[in-house]
Amino acid sequence: MRKHKDTKTPRHKETQHRESLFAAFLCALVSLCLCVFCSPVPKLFGQAAVGNEKFDQKQYADAAAAYQNIPPQQRDAGILNRLGISFHLLNRIRDAENAYKAALRLDPQDSEANNNLGALYYAQRKFSDAERQVRKALERNPDNTMMRLNLRASRYARENSKNAREIANTLAKDNPVLVEKREGDVLQLLILMPPKDLETATLYEKRGDSFFARKMYEDAIIEYRKSIGLDRYNASTLNRLGLVYHQSQKLNEAEQFYREALKQNPFYLEALNNIGTVANVRKDYDRAMEQYNRALKIRPESPTILLNIGACLFAMERYEEGYKAYHGAFETDTKAFDHSSGFDTLIQTSQRNESTLNFYLAKVFAANGDKDRAFSYLYKAVEEGFKDTEKIKAEPAFALLTEDERFLKLMEVLAANTAVTAPR
Repeated sequence: MRKHKDTKTPRHKETQHRESLFAAFLCALVSLCLCVFCSPVPKLFGQAAVGNEKFDQKQYADAAAAYQNIPPQQRDAGILNRLGISFHLLNRIRDAENAYKAALRLDPQDSEANNNLGALYYAQRKFSDAERQVRKALERNPDNTMMRLNLRASRYARENSKNAREIANTLAKDNPVLVEKREGDVLQLLILMPPKDLETATLYEKRGDSFFARKMYEDAIIEYRKSIGLDRYNASTLNRLGLVYHQSQKLNEAEQFYREALKQNPFYLEALNNIGTVANVRKDYDRAMEQYNRALKIRPESPTILLNIGACLFAMERYEEGYKAYHGAFETDTKAFDHSSGFDTLIQTSQRNESTLNFYLAKVFAANGDKDRAFSYLYKAVEEGFKDTEKIKAEPAFALLTEDERFLKLMEVLAANTAVTAPR
């Protein structure tokens, strides 16, 4: 057979050889990058997953070892807080402190790390430092039940340091870190109060709750006062004592104990709200608004506080602002207007029964598509003397009501009322 000649020139062969070498170099470079940059990622996530699994299983030595295998630059505040907890519950105090402080360097506002560092100081009998640290945590997370309990525990220990140290030394034989429990990433402290006093105060508190629930206010007052006689650091009990005085129409006493609750916990928004409600009842609306707004900063989406702000604004005849507050309450909780005064939480101001208020409440429900309650409040408004037919017709929120038979009847009632009251 006839052989084909190789038509490639030497220059062409040299170029092809260079291209082959360059392709091989690229492949090697890509492989090297994959090894250097990609391999640690699954390893990193693997160590975090192992650490979290061991942490959830309360195997803190294994959890700490896994977290430590994560490169320092890859540890976020959450990992460092968990590393701190792991060391903390192993009674490795110095290592725990270093981990918590590293977490706070990354995120100074981390409420969990602040709380847990406070718990560490508590175990070291540094009660003032513990209280200060827990207050920082509560400032960022004021609704956290465990942090509230920790503020109570650390404040008691600071003000009763001699007795607290004696009890701490006794409890430390079995529980050297003085931790009651871990819930999620938050540690709860043991209260260093004489056990008998704590047990008796809790018993009186529960009796007070029972009487309060049955609206036996005088009996509830007696039990709550016995409780705070033994444990005046319990902001929740102080607030409830204020509530029963409030329900008994004893406003001076109610405000006194709301303020005592705030003294124990400056971030106790229930007491802030309830002081506002006392001022509202006394028609001191500016002061009421000041307290409500302080409470709302702590819990911006509280329907009860928004309702109270709305009621206060209506009393001040600032109707459009009041409408916005009511609308916000409804958007947060569609059943907000059905709730009665809170038990162990917040007092809700009674809604005044007047024509303008009912008109705006009808507007709230109509704007949210609740035709039945919109009509209910519109009829109440008319019954209370609302006569502005044109305002009802012109309100955009009532557009969906106009074709309803109840709207036509309402217009007839308004026309009849206008005819009766017209001058002759």
